[in-house]
Amino acid sequence: MARSMLRRRDVLKVFGSATTLAVLMSACGGGQSATTAGQPTTASQPTSASAAQPTTAPATNAAAATATTAPANAAAPAAGPTATPNPLASVPIKAGKKVIEWWFGWGGMTALNTFADLGKDFNTKNDAFQVKPLQVSSITQKLLAAIAGGTAPAVETGNITFAQFWITGAAQPLDDYLKSSKVIDPKDIFPSALVAGQWKGKQYGVPAVEGFLRWGLSFNQDFLDKGGIKASELPTSFDSLYQFAKATTVVESSGAIKTLGFDPLDAMGGSFGDGDPFYWPAAYGFKYYDESTGKYNFSNDQMVEAMTMIQKFYDIVGAEKIAGFNKSYGTWTESPTAMFPSGVEAANINGYWAPGELSKSAPGKKFVYGWVPTNTSGQKLQSTGGHYGMLPKGGPDPDLGFQVIEYLNTPDAMNIIFNGTGWIGAHSSYLKTLDVSKYAGLDYFVQSADSASPMWSVIVDPVQAFVSDQWSKIQDSVNYHKVTPKDGAAQLQKAAETEMQNQFPNGV
Repeated sequence: MARSMLRRRDVLKVFGSATTLAVLMSACGGGQSATTAGQPTTASQPTSASAAQPTTAPATNAAAATATTAPANAAAPAAGPTATPNPLASVPIKAGKKVIEWWFGWGGMTALNTFADLGKDFNTKNDAFQVKPLQVSSITQKLLAAIAGGTAPAVETGNITFAQFWITGAAQPLDDYLKSSKVIDPKDIFPSALVAGQWKGKQYGVPAVEGFLRWGLSFNQDFLDKGGIKASELPTSFDSLYQFAKATTVVESSGAIKTLGFDPLDAMGGSFGDGDPFYWPAAYGFKYYDESTGKYNFSNDQMVEAMTMIQKFYDIVGAEKIAGFNKSYGTWTESPTAMFPSGVEAANINGYWAPGELSKSAPGKKFVYGWVPTNTSGQKLQSTGGHYGMLPKGGPDPDLGFQVIEYLNTPDAMNIIFNGTGWIGAHSSYLKTLDVSKYAGLDYFVQSADSASPMWSVIVDPVQAFVSDQWSKIQDSVNYHKVTPKDGAAQLQKAAETEMQNQFPNGV
């Protein structure tokens, strides 16, 4: 899944000046609009992460983003490219009621249908005000631009570079809201998920929409059957997984890949940031960033080994062929045409949402899940992670926005999400109520919550978006044998340290 990235100097471009950024980083207050130099202007989509520029937010003026009245059954316009017809347009809005915008970044028809159901449920039950859910592409850039232009939505959930918003003051603190909330009990939220929404003792994000476990080695049952592999004999080490990948990778006489055994960078193997932990350092037993000291730890033997292992899998057929294969089919599990759901990839590393998504994207196919491999024999590695509800700095009606966050943490909303997508909220009490038999294979992830050792979590990294982008580029160079794994690890270390110094010369 592509991850957007915006650096501090790009933030300055969005906000127009360091003075504006300083205002944004000051203490957040109420529902007042942020001081701005005017509305964000339209710009072309960035062609590279380093050249990221803001694009026009869905609300084109301040009035459009603030609470308004709307006629009955007003259609919610699509924000950014979405499938037609857009399910969000069917969300009814009661006549004469105040309306607030709720932005989210998830795409795909499964997610859009689910968010439409959430909007319908909320608006049906709520007479005080109504929500207009909007799917926003390139949401980090557009949300920052909207904050700078005074057109921020009342509430946002998911798919942004969370730590960036916590650290720069682009999100409003939620501590007072949580203290007075009669809906959300912080003690019921998975502790590590709650901590990842904090910065220097303040809570800026509350887990919302989805927030459960991130790692499982996912297998297509057809490939296991062909190899005579029983569910109790799944590959559990990198060596055994490599042999499985070689055996299940088939290349046509033309040289094109017919089936790919394992792409180590598909789905959660290649995802890092925006609520997802970094799998490869965890698999090789080291923490890549120390929040207490602000120091990075990439230039080490373990990172070199990790980069070497990824390269080894790519060398089975070559990085160029795998890149073409990925482009032809797509990755992850939401789309029926992606490699894994369509049946041309034997295994990948994915999260607990895979059973629910595959039940819709690959009906009739069977999948099996097991522990992800690590460099330490016998480990049962797992990690928490997930997405957050947050109140953008200067957004209108933050009190109403927080009520949306509260709603998303209710059993009714979590049931709509679970039934629609298979996603699970970050509440231990809710987890106990789930019928895990609804999605074949979900029981593995639920059981792993109790049996995992070690249990990993998301690291709040101030320049995570930049580091994630650099790792992806450097690892790609390693896979193409343009850079050695050792040099790649050193380059990543230097890039992370330099960016941290550039963004936070006085420390974080």
